[in-house]
Amino acid sequence: MAALALLFLIKTAALALFVTPLWEVPDEPGHYAYVLDLTERRGFPIYGKTPLPAEVIASWKVSAAERPPFNWVAQHPPLYHLLAAPFLLGARQVTDDAEWRLRAPRLFSVLAGTAALLLFFLAFREATGDPAFALAGAGAVSFLPMYTHLSSGTHHEVLVALAMGAAALFFARLVRTGKFSDGMRMALVLAAAGATKLTAVPVALALLALTPKHLAGKGGNKFFQWLGIAATALALPALWAFRNFSTSGHPLAYPAGRSFRLSELLEHMKEQPVLDHTFKNFLGLIGWTGTGELRWFQISGPYLALYLALGIIVAVSAAAWLWKSVKRGRALFVAVFGLVFFGLLPAGGPPGLAKHFLYALLAALPFFCLPALLRKAPPREEIVRSCLFVVLVFGSAYLANVWRGLAIYGEMRAVHGRYFFAVLPFAVLALAYPAVLLWKERKRRDLALLLVLLALLLNESAFFLFKVLPFYRAAS
Repeated sequence: MAALALLFLIKTAALALFVTPLWEVPDEPGHYAYVLDLTERRGFPIYGKTPLPAEVIASWKVSAAERPPFNWVAQHPPLYHLLAAPFLLGARQVTDDAEWRLRAPRLFSVLAGTAALLLFFLAFREATGDPAFALAGAGAVSFLPMYTHLSSGTHHEVLVALAMGAAALFFARLVRTGKFSDGMRMALVLAAAGATKLTAVPVALALLALTPKHLAGKGGNKFFQWLGIAATALALPALWAFRNFSTSGHPLAYPAGRSFRLSELLEHMKEQPVLDHTFKNFLGLIGWTGTGELRWFQISGPYLALYLALGIIVAVSAAAWLWKSVKRGRALFVAVFGLVFFGLLPAGGPPGLAKHFLYALLAALPFFCLPALLRKAPPREEIVRSCLFVVLVFGSAYLANVWRGLAIYGEMRAVHGRYFFAVLPFAVLALAYPAVLLWKERKRRDLALLLVLLALLLNESAFFLFKVLPFYRAAS
């Protein structure tokens, strides 16, 4: 794992400093502007009011007419930007080159992305007692093109992933020990995640709902322990949501303007490729506005085919294990699978039946957890069931946000698969772990896992060499 982490560190540092052009990472000008405001002691930016700094405008090729009139990422909590600011301050001490200064905060993302992988490994090993699976799970994340891409840019998503890796580790310990101290450690890293991005809140709520079942205390003592854990986990994101409300009039900075409608969301998902774009954008969405024009591309072709094939194998295997192990969830699984597979077929037919089959499986698998969620199970099943619940809660919040995008803009928006980095460790434990539990022969299984890692390494390397680098060269 240390070798894989070192490889990732070298790879992403090289991309950050020498390869990825400025502003070709989503929202990077806004995040850099946020870091710059803190570095210059101008305070936290305010959504709708704080303009982009002159240093960003001077280096960004986008025309004045197309440039946002204010920093559009100002609604996000500040922890990532506070921690990235010393890297900009350090660059100012060692160089006058504007390009190096603009790239300097990317190094914090490099370190955060690398540290997250190590935490994923520890969390997977703690939850499963299976170091080979832990290596394969964390290694697979290291070869996700989108994870690599964001780890080489000024972007807060990888810090959320790091905090969630720690949350998964402490939750696994809480399941095993029942100790209040493990619950508080989990709460502290959930608070850090919420102080980085409010997408952490659905994860925190899901874990807090599961916590009372695992705390070893009794009666009032147990309640007050849970209350302390909940208050710790939610205090910082609640304070930031209140700050957004005070400065912008809404906890998320901008309101949808009308009430949520499930029927409208389902119709939208049928008419628009919401699931397809989410899946592809999770794997690889490269580019943004480094040339002054909005230009990007999604992973596709043979590079996508490997992830699709592995995704189907994992999802089918997980479904088979869950079908045998969590019998009470069968009816819900079948119902949701049928709804998505048949009810959400795109109006013009699916772009690919295999892809639509995979999306229906991924949507239905978390529902295995619901019928017996409150009952205690053996640790292995408890971890899988709990992580399925976390994915289910987060997925529901994600779809609600997709509806918000439709309500605000009148078109498909907010289908950024990178939002699921907030549940990366939980998704691996919920889906990949039950899939490998089908294997009885450990030596063959471990060899297969190593071959999968090798295939992912080669696939990501080819994707960057033959698709990403030519895309950047064409822009220059």
